[in-house]
Amino acid sequence: MNKYNYQRLINFLNNQTDVNVRITYAQMEELLERELPKSAYKFQAYFANDKTHHIPRIWLELGYKKIELVLGEYLVLKKLKK
Repeated sequence: MNKYNYQRLINFLNNQTDVNVRITYAQMEELLERELPKSAYKFQAYFANDKTHHIPRIWLELGYKKIELVLGEYLVLKKLKK
């Protein structure tokens, strides 16, 4: 089983200069070098602002919070701390 490449997502978020960051599902999959699981397309809980899943854990630890999600299309993160 291949693992996601979380470092590319970390680098992407660390390089953002805007407070709000919009990431499409296609961008997320490109950054991770893999398709997201079907649950990411069906359930909002997959991208919940908690540390249950690896991807939200990354953005939370980098000081972001998800403020918008359109299932299967995109999500918007907001930088909370500098």
